[in-house]
Amino acid sequence: MASPQFVLAFRIASPRRAALLAGLTATLALTLLPAGAAQADQATTVDTAAGQAQVQALADKAEIVVEKYDASQDALTAANIQLSADRAAITAAQRTVDSTQGLVDAIARDAYETGALGGAASVLLSQDPQAAMRGAEYLQRLAQNRDRQLAQATSARNALVQAQAASNQELASIQALQASLQSEQQTINALIGKQQAVLATTQTQAAAQVAATTQVSRGHTRIALPKAAPALAAKAVAAPKAAPRQVTAPIAAVPAVTSSKAAAVLRYAYAQLGKPYRYGASGARSFDCSGLTMRAWAAAGVSIGHNAAAQYASTRHVARSALQPGDLVYFGHPIHHVGIYIGGGKFIEAPYTGADLRISNLSNRHDYAGASRP
Repeated sequence: MASPQFVLAFRIASPRRAALLAGLTATLALTLLPAGAAQADQATTVDTAAGQAQVQALADKAEIVVEKYDASQDALTAANIQLSADRAAITAAQRTVDSTQGLVDAIARDAYETGALGGAASVLLSQDPQAAMRGAEYLQRLAQNRDRQLAQATSARNALVQAQAASNQELASIQALQASLQSEQQTINALIGKQQAVLATTQTQAAAQVAATTQVSRGHTRIALPKAAPALAAKAVAAPKAAPRQVTAPIAAVPAVTSSKAAAVLRYAYAQLGKPYRYGASGARSFDCSGLTMRAWAAAGVSIGHNAAAQYASTRHVARSALQPGDLVYFGHPIHHVGIYIGGGKFIEAPYTGADLRISNLSNRHDYAGASRP
């Protein structure tokens, strides 16, 4: 005799009933699974969790290099600014050298033409004491003036040499930074490639898990779900996605704060929710972690560097128990990730490649490293 068929058919009259239906469907699906299928489903869940952990581990490795990349970018910007200053100093020093060169040449020519004693001999041999005295004073002033001119010319030449040496050193530093950036970029891209491959596998496993729990067939026993139920059941049992898209929060969702600077930081951060992560980016369409925090505090009129560790080192540290909305929270040892605390144990972050800017829970991070208030 054929086994009876079990058909569940509910009319969804409210969101609450829909939710109950999803939960019931998922429970029945799991309860009626054959032993082998249940074991396979459990293995898939374990594989998915392991995949998520591997994605996060690769993201952490990548972000350590990303923060070095950001620091190198900041250093390169500063080096280029200094190089411009060095070149301006070279131009000014060269102008001074050129302007004093005529006087130096005249002094040298006069010394050659008049001999070592020159005008001094006529003064010393003069028979008129008054004339000799006036001549001596004149020669003293002339010597002082020449000494001053020669000193100015020497100083100008030294300044030119120093400016040229500084410029050459800055150029060497820029070349080293450019090479470092290229190396860091290659490392980041390799880590991101691995991360995305693991992420794709994890998402495929999660999709297979959903498919296995929403429709199961064994012999003549079948669970048929109503049309609206599969999506609800899938939502109830699906593994969490690695990179959920976030909906930009309305301004009303921004927590009220007494500090005008913190308010500006939060308004900026909330407005970026849902935008994609991209390493090295600091807006306006994408961000990395320290790029977001840098721009958010810039919106409040405060300048901090584009590097998580540097932000922590250059700002006032606060205890975890004293956190206030707008504070920066840091993660990793060494520090390689930063977010913006919004209150209630939550923070806004730019997570990693493949994920959008989102609100996360501090309790989900086991590598909390500290907090600061710019």
